[in-house]
Amino acid sequence: MFWQILMLSVLAISSGFAFRWGGADERFAAVGLLIAVTISNIVTDGSYRHTETDILIVDVSLFFGLLVLALRSDRFWPLWAAAFQLVGTMVHFASISQNNDSAWAYFAALVLWTFPVFIALMVGTWLEGRGRRNWETGAR
Repeated sequence: MFWQILMLSVLAISSGFAFRWGGADERFAAVGLLIAVTISNIVTDGSYRHTETDILIVDVSLFFGLLVLALRSDRFWPLWAAAFQLVGTMVHFASISQNNDSAWAYFAALVLWTFPVFIALMVGTWLEGRGRRNWETGAR
């Protein structure tokens, strides 16, 4: 429960940043993250005793969305977000090869690699907002 509250809090903060100070790329990523987390919370059984195939599908979809964003964007942060999401997605494939009961390790790895995606969005939003303010004021 603690991790879910923490994740939802960081998601709310990063998405709030993106919607308030970000550009189109940041808002696109925030919407993707909000959708992915919402669907993941709906489809998970919460045991993590086996590969969560429904969450795997959500994570792969989010990865491809971030990858498309990274390839189309003129910003650098989406590449980092896509890379972090790819590592998190690989955790599912690693769990497929495990025969033992490694629920805690599987859950911890999924959670661990979610936060860098949120952080990349926040840093990207800060850089976008800073760049926009400098452009508007004529500062360098």
